[in-house]
Amino acid sequence: MVRQSSIDKYEREVREGLQELFNLCRYNMVHSGDLLLCQQNGFIFSNQACVGLGDEGLNSMQTINSISFKGIGNVTNDDNYLAVHGNTFLKGISDFEKEIQQQKNTYLSIWENGFFIRVFTQVVNVLNSCDYDWYLDISKLPPNGKSKHIREQIIQRLEASPKFQQIVRNAYVGQIRNAIAHSQYHCVQGGIFYDNYKSDKYAILQGLSFDDWERIYCYSFFIFIGIFQTLTQIKNQLYLPASKGTLTKGIPVKVPDKENGWYQTVLFPNEKGDVWRFTQTEN
Repeated sequence: MVRQSSIDKYEREVREGLQELFNLCRYNMVHSGDLLLCQQNGFIFSNQACVGLGDEGLNSMQTINSISFKGIGNVTNDDNYLAVHGNTFLKGISDFEKEIQQQKNTYLSIWENGFFIRVFTQVVNVLNSCDYDWYLDISKLPPNGKSKHIREQIIQRLEASPKFQQIVRNAYVGQIRNAIAHSQYHCVQGGIFYDNYKSDKYAILQGLSFDDWERIYCYSFFIFIGIFQTLTQIKNQLYLPASKGTLTKGIPVKVPDKENGWYQTVLFPNEKGDVWRFTQTEN
């Protein structure tokens, strides 16, 4: 179980970090439509610019929906829950240990999700005043490449948003991700022991307390949910109203062109405003 007091604390911290991040993104973005592309997912297919889920989105959406539907897990108002249940002799069969295992599985699903990593990377591109990367393909990363990508292309490049960078740095621990993937951890009295401490070259933890794990897990969950939610909020509160005030009834976006570099076109919303395409539909 996750303590309600921890949820309140860590959700607030992540929300404040996300506010810093996206305020800076709106100030730094190269083109006014870049955050809409992050939310609607622009990509290249057969040398053509497309907007939609694409293969990465379709392959990842079931996991995204599952995490969103299940939520953070069971919640308790007992602030002493970890101290009481985590300091007994653990045999691997208690409800407490099963809850930890479920949290570990969710953590792995978050940081293994290619679509989430793609969207997160695009937001970081916007933060750093870089063009939206239409050609980004997380599925083409080499084995173990996701961890390196998260470290170098996301965490390191979040320097412009220091509050959020520190949250993500605390949330993502490659050693924990690898330990979960290879079942190299077990619960002991007072915390979690990682068997890959000596075998993982990026290992920094021999173990950590249940309190520390709860923080890492909560941070990761709220980062995952918060990025998607904030992009949707920006789409609904910024781009959709703005589109209604333009002559074209759409939002200009910048698209790559092999001959000329870039050209500008327009994305149009459907009647509900949740789906945007290059072709205007009758409302």
